[in-house]
Amino acid sequence: MKRLILTLVAACVAFAASAKIELPSILCDNMVLQQNAMVNLWGKATPNSKITITASWAPLKRLQALADKDGRWAVKLDTPAATFDPQTIRISDGETLTLRNILIGDVWVCSGQSNMEMPVKGFDRQPVENSLGYILAANKQANRIRMFSVKRARSFEEQTDCEGQWQVASPESVANMSATAYFFALNLTEAIDIPIGIINTSWGGTRIESWMPQAALEDILSKEQIEHKKNVHSIKPTELYCAMIAPLRQFSAKGFLWYQGCSNLGDNDHYDTMMARMVKQWRSDWGDTENAMPFYYVMIAPHGYGASNDTAYPLFVENQTRALEKIPNSGMAATTDIGDDPCIHPAKKFEVGQRLAALALQQTYGQLGYEPKAPQMAAYSIKDGKAVITMTNCALGLIPNHDEIVGFEIAGADKVFHKAQAALSATSEVTVWSDEVKQPVAVRYSFRNFAPGNLKNVYGIPAVPFRTDDWNDVK
Repeated sequence: MKRLILTLVAACVAFAASAKIELPSILCDNMVLQQNAMVNLWGKATPNSKITITASWAPLKRLQALADKDGRWAVKLDTPAATFDPQTIRISDGETLTLRNILIGDVWVCSGQSNMEMPVKGFDRQPVENSLGYILAANKQANRIRMFSVKRARSFEEQTDCEGQWQVASPESVANMSATAYFFALNLTEAIDIPIGIINTSWGGTRIESWMPQAALEDILSKEQIEHKKNVHSIKPTELYCAMIAPLRQFSAKGFLWYQGCSNLGDNDHYDTMMARMVKQWRSDWGDTENAMPFYYVMIAPHGYGASNDTAYPLFVENQTRALEKIPNSGMAATTDIGDDPCIHPAKKFEVGQRLAALALQQTYGQLGYEPKAPQMAAYSIKDGKAVITMTNCALGLIPNHDEIVGFEIAGADKVFHKAQAALSATSEVTVWSDEVKQPVAVRYSFRNFAPGNLKNVYGIPAVPFRTDDWNDVK
C-alpha cells in the first residue's frame, strides 16, 4: 500500500513538473502587438504557479502573474512604439515558452460576410483583379504585414479560444487572406511605414445579428423580432459573436473594418441601429469605454439582387449612410462604381481596401491633402424645368467633367422616372433634366439595384446613391 501511495505521489509530481504553459491561438509566433498600449497576455499554466514574463524590448523588466487554482493567469504588458525589429516574449513557470518574430505596430480586426472573406486569390470562377501580381509580390511584405484568420465556428456560449495562427506575408498566405483586409493593410503600411496586423474573422452569407451578443440584440429589437431572426438563416443570432468575436476580445487592437449587408437586404427599418449597437458592443469588449475606436465599413456594391431594376440595394445603402451619424468615429467606403450585375463579389477589391485605408489615414492617422469621403447630396432645387443638386465632399469639383454623366433619373408628379441628362454646373453642383419631364419633382442617382453611376470627386471616390423624394411605391 505504501509503495502504491509513493507511486501515485511520484506520478503527480511528474505531471506537475511536465505541465506546460498554454496560450490562446491568437498569442503565437509572428503576431503583431498593438503599439504604445498595455496589451493583454493570458493563458494557462501549472495551478497556483508563479508566471514570469520578459519582453525583448524591456529585458530588465520582469512581469509576474500568479496562476489560479485552475491554472488561469493574465497580465498586462506595456508595448513600445512601432518597430520592424522582430521581438520575443519569454513566458515561464519553471519551463519557458518563447514567442518569436513578433512585430509592434497597429492591429485591425476585420469582419463581415463573403466580400470580407473573399481571398486575394478569389473564389471559384470569381477573380480578384490583378491578384497574381499581389500574390507574387507578397514576400516584400513579410516584415510589414502579419495576418490571422479565424477558422469558421459556431456557438451559443462565449468561447475563450478559436482556431487560427499568425502568418507572415508570403505568396501562399496572402493568396488565402481576405483581399479587402490585405489591400487595406498594404496601403496603410506603405503610407505610415509601420507593421500592420490584420485579423480576419468573417463568414460568407451571414447576417449582422449573428455577430452580436444576445444582450445587444435585446437592447434594440423586440422579443418577436429576435424570434423571427432565429428562423431566417441557418446561422442563428449570437452564434458567430460567441465563437469568432469573443475569443479575440482581450487582444488589443487599433480599430475595426466591416464589410457586410447583402444578407440583411430589406432590414431598412433597423439595420443602421443594429450596426451602431454592434459597434458600441465591440468597442466595449476591447476596453473602449468612450465608444471611440475607429470603425470603417464598406457600402455594399451595385448588383442585380434578384432584379436589376428594383430598389432594394439603394434603400439599404440609405441605412448604411444613416449609420455614419449614429456611429462616432466611423467612415464608409463607397463602391457605387465597382459593382457587377451577375456577380455579388466585385473583382475590384484593391479599390475597396484603398478607400478604407484612405479613410483611416485621414481620420485616424491625421494625413491631409485629399478627400476620402464619398460625395453626397447636400441640397437641391428645381427651376425652369431642371434640377440642381449640390454635393458635399468635392471641394475641388466633380468628374467626369466632359464625358457623359450617367446614373441620373428624373420624375414629375406622376412618379414615373425617366433617364436623365446631367452636366456639371459649378464646382459642387450638377444640373439634371430630361426632355420627357417638363416639370420635374424628384431626382434619383444610381437608385436601382444595378444602375452604377460615374459621378466622383477628383480623387476618384464615387458618389453614393441618393434621391430627393421619399416615395416607396415607385416601380
